[in-house]
Amino acid sequence: MEWLVVIHVLSAIIGLGPAYAFPFILRNTSSVIEMERALGYVARLEVFPKVFGTLAILSGLCLFWLGSYGSFLQIWIIGTLIVYIVIEVLIIGFLNPNAKKLHESLSMPDKTSHGAPPSSVTLMYLRVRNLHMWASVLSIIIFILMIIKPH
Repeated sequence: MEWLVVIHVLSAIIGLGPAYAFPFILRNTSSVIEMERALGYVARLEVFPKVFGTLAILSGLCLFWLGSYGSFLQIWIIGTLIVYIVIEVLIIGFLNPNAKKLHESLSMPDKTSHGAPPSSVTLMYLRVRNLHMWASVLSIIIFILMIIKPH
């Protein structure tokens, strides 16, 4: 059982650690090239939350079923699952579609100048950054619930 706890904690750290950097990587930029570069970094790092975040969820469920954590209806368990679902809705329903639109806008010939991006592209970029920030804030709530385990 201890090995499962190690897998769970490490996968959460390795999975979510890079995601906390996304809002900082997507800092304010002054050109289309800087936007594309920042989005490229985030795209490459997204593999960590996808793979290790999934492993953290699966190992967490295994820990619950194999361990003696009490009722499934505890605040920390239900709260964690609800916050996780909210994060997934945020990412799948809002962040990914906005990021896709942003990538499409950046690939349009009239938007790929080396100068400042159009205001519509800047707004999309800020929306993507802010959605990443909200996902990070919500994931901190999950860590808090996992640590304090309120009953």
